[in-house]
Amino acid sequence: MNDLQKIRAIVFDLDGTLLDTLPDIGAGSNAALRHSGLPERSLAVYRKLVGNGIRTLIHRAVPDGTPDDVYEQTLAYYLQYYPEHCTVHTKFYPGIEQMLATLKGAGYTLGVLSNKTEKTAVRIIEHFFPRSPFQLVWGNNGVRPLKPNPSAGKLLCEELGVSPEELMYVGDGDTDMEFASRNGFFAAGVTWGYRDREVLTSCGADALVDSAEQLPKLLGL
Repeated sequence: MNDLQKIRAIVFDLDGTLLDTLPDIGAGSNAALRHSGLPERSLAVYRKLVGNGIRTLIHRAVPDGTPDDVYEQTLAYYLQYYPEHCTVHTKFYPGIEQMLATLKGAGYTLGVLSNKTEKTAVRIIEHFFPRSPFQLVWGNNGVRPLKPNPSAGKLLCEELGVSPEELMYVGDGDTDMEFASRNGFFAAGVTWGYRDREVLTSCGADALVDSAEQLPKLLGL
């Protein structure tokens, strides 16, 4: 486990960590499924499907045996629909804004690293955080590797000017914890998101955080 006293930068996952985006992701996915004449999924199902990028989400959402052309059609519709409707039902988790203000006020460099399409991630952050506390907001730009690829972590450290032991990555998913562990980051798993505590622990969480208020306390604030 990394020494928390060394932490200088804190980078957050987006979906299920800063914001509850699942209702809009589910609505967009179901709109795409309807468009292709495929059965819709419940939010409970989508909770298990998110976390590995859009292509994987739609691949998991379409029924087994769906022809490739129908899958691609469904994906294309989602990619057109979701960015235009990504802030309709999304909402804050309790205490997030105050937590970020506390961390920023204590001098930590803050960022967002998501597997969402970067344009959409930036749009969501700008909508919900008009006075953004984040030095960077990274998503899938078609160039940088995605979580949990360790190369993404190396690029993140270079951009923020920190070493791996100086970075805490905060997320709610197995991919997030694997990403942090592979890079030597402190892996903080939040339990209010889309994965169970046991999943976070088994995938390398250094600490579990049950509320936004607990994260600054973990750092001694």
